[in-house]
Amino acid sequence: MNQTKRIGNALLALLLLTGCSSLPLVKVPSKNQNSRVNHLVIHFTSEAFGPSLKALTQTSDRPVSAHYLIPRLDDATYSYAKLKIFKLVEEQDRAWHAGESQWFRETALNDRSIGIELVNRSSCTTDDALSEQLKPLSALCQFVDYPSNQIAALVRLIQSIIERHPEISPNNVIGHADIAPDRKVDPGPQFPWQALHQAGIGAWYFERDKTFYLDWIAGNALDITRAQSALALVGYPIDVTGEQDHQSQRATRAFQMHYRPDDFTGLIDAETVAITLALLNRYKPMLLATLQIPTHDFKAP
Repeated sequence: MNQTKRIGNALLALLLLTGCSSLPLVKVPSKNQNSRVNHLVIHFTSEAFGPSLKALTQTSDRPVSAHYLIPRLDDATYSYAKLKIFKLVEEQDRAWHAGESQWFRETALNDRSIGIELVNRSSCTTDDALSEQLKPLSALCQFVDYPSNQIAALVRLIQSIIERHPEISPNNVIGHADIAPDRKVDPGPQFPWQALHQAGIGAWYFERDKTFYLDWIAGNALDITRAQSALALVGYPIDVTGEQDHQSQRATRAFQMHYRPDDFTGLIDAETVAITLALLNRYKPMLLATLQIPTHDFKAP
């Protein structure tokens, strides 16, 4: 037996003898690290609780999942007396909820996000209809309100998630429509984004900044190219074409459902631009300079 073979046999024998013992690891936590999770995406299921839970947990030809599922008490397929939150995927693991997606400079958001599904029977005719010529969503979709106890459970859940993952900034608490406006509309215009912000979750604009920028726009021509650039800086996946084409309208419609839910035509108008600039002024003021737009430094009288 040659020396190489003897060494190999000796190593194999050693491995067999020590196979049940743990490796001699020394744990020294580094300060140079952070969470992989820095986005949170909210969805609606379009189905009742029972079918939603099945779709999110069982194999199929179109497998999907989310980290959490929040039911509603008025759902006939939900059998518990109290509202419970269902954890389906561990937060450090990758759930399949975002699909092809983009937010600001990040793509493939499944890799860095936590997904929360809300049981809500809002629905649209088909996904294909949303990709054809833009039509009013009122002609395609039926949106359903969210019960207050479901939103209260969501707020508590998100607050706990952000404690564990402080890298989730207000700008990165978003809906599925925000990151995939060409094919998704959830959580829809009925979702109470402003109420979440009042609970310390997500982004919202100051009314005083909106008023300032409405006045500024009144003295300047409404520039579609610059408006599209501003939406892109907020985070929306939009091509800067200078035209209110279909992709622009879908991204704008997602923005309006989020920040102006009483009017979501998808057309860029003065109020849409003013809200966009107010958001940038509050959360990304340095980026306003790239658009040659003044910041608003509010000073109370």
